[in-house]
Amino acid sequence: MLLKLFIIVVVQCCLLVGCATPPIINPSGTKPELGPNQYEVFGQVYEIMQENVGYLEIGVASWYGKKFHGRLTAMGETYDMFGLTAAHKALPLPTVVKVTNLDNGQSIIVRVNDRGPFHDDRLIDLSWGAARALGFENQGTAPVVVEALDEVNHPELGKLKHQESYYLQVGAFIARAGAVKQLKDVKLAVPEGVPVRILTSEIKTGMLYKVWIGPLDDPEEESVVALRIRDRNLGKALRVTVE
Repeated sequence: MLLKLFIIVVVQCCLLVGCATPPIINPSGTKPELGPNQYEVFGQVYEIMQENVGYLEIGVASWYGKKFHGRLTAMGETYDMFGLTAAHKALPLPTVVKVTNLDNGQSIIVRVNDRGPFHDDRLIDLSWGAARALGFENQGTAPVVVEALDEVNHPELGKLKHQESYYLQVGAFIARAGAVKQLKDVKLAVPEGVPVRILTSEIKTGMLYKVWIGPLDDPEEESVVALRIRDRNLGKALRVTVE
């Protein structure tokens, strides 16, 4: 009887150990030491930007709603899914940004007061209200341009000169493989250092993969890039201006 009880206890202990979730550590086997501008989520370390002046980036936006409504944001504020706020992995908190939906051209101004989205392919996580204002609340994601409003974030700097940014679209594909091939060919064609990326848009029949070049701040540089695309038979570069 004692032996039977001992076996039962051992089995139960083994089951408990087997179900335990191991701590998330980095590949070296030790938890990283975080700097003053760093934080860790799901075992990955993120670094907060020192400054947001001149920030402008193109990427994919998603949104979050009911599940987080009423919870505290990274700034300690109560999240309101109906408000115009956003989460970003690296921008200083708070930062006021303009977000433009590249699918329909609609723009809104939101206040970044939270951290996320913690997905490599996402740039910004908008509140449901912000996604609705941009016209993509009925789909998961949308391609966007995110631009920090320097005159709002840093009024002490006075009125800063605003410069137009140009983007070139060089293909839209139903199959991601087609976009990946175009991306590789375009990178070989454009001058070194010119950003080239794939943007995804949700459409009724599935996903659309667009190849984008930019931002290009110089019209002359834009002309050179467009010429190289044409000369290498990579299609026609369509220009998009973000003001």
